[in-house]
Amino acid sequence: MFFPAPHDTKDAISKFAGFAGMVVSITLALNLILPHSGALSSGAKLFACLVMALMVSLLSFTIKLKK
Repeated sequence: MFFPAPHDTKDAISKFAGFAGMVVSITLALNLILPHSGALSSGAKLFACLVMALMVSLLSFTIKLKK
């Protein structure tokens, strides 16, 4: 589902742009929600938020709803 048909370039561009936008917005939200701790630097916290956002976004794009 994530990779569209090769003849449909507009759908592919919009799907990848939507995925990138979702990753950025989830990363920003998690970075603002999670508290600052002394154990993690800000770069490590941002990296952890990015990894979590990638996993959630990938999961939401690969799930197919049955109608």
